[in-house]
Amino acid sequence: MIYAGLLLALIALLLLAPAEATLGNVVKIVYAHGAAQRIATYAYLVAGALGVAGLVSRRHALARWTRAVVETAIVFWLAALLLSLPAQVLAWGGITLNEPRVASAVWSLGLTALVYGVARGMGTARWISLAAIANTVIVLLMLRGAVNVLHPLAPILASDSAAIQMGYAAIVLVTGALAIQLTRDLARGRDATRQGRNAWQLGMNSNE
Repeated sequence: MIYAGLLLALIALLLLAPAEATLGNVVKIVYAHGAAQRIATYAYLVAGALGVAGLVSRRHALARWTRAVVETAIVFWLAALLLSLPAQVLAWGGITLNEPRVASAVWSLGLTALVYGVARGMGTARWISLAAIANTVIVLLMLRGAVNVLHPLAPILASDSAAIQMGYAAIVLVTGALAIQLTRDLARGRDATRQGRNAWQLGMNSNE
């Protein structure tokens, strides 16, 4: 119900959000793409901070939340990339993988997913923390190194329209709420799995 409510709120905001003089209603896809990428970037940063804290404290709870935040970051980055495809077709006339911003988004997704996959394969909290830190560095370097050719510098935040900026801010907030809910569910799911595994092991020990 929470997901359904947030998704309905997001759809309503996108429908009510103002069009833009040049892009028209295509800008609404850009709203969704920009919000997803912004939230994903924040999630990568939070995961990196949790990774540093995890290396210092080595608390199991931190590792659980680090994994959840990293996974949320990857999911929302993927969503942002997929949303950019129709926006590219409608605004630029086709998918342009040679556009530096698009190429950096593809590389960021591939590299961070690979790093996280390797860390999960290692199966230790230390590797998860290191992966979270590495992913933060990857995303920041990719974003810093990408230049804008077709991609505008700041099509929404640089707008003179208060309605556009306020509408986009509301979309970002709802998208952030979706990310927080997903992170909580991922973290709680792992906690429930761990508790269930412990209960099963206790049951086996008692039977013995």
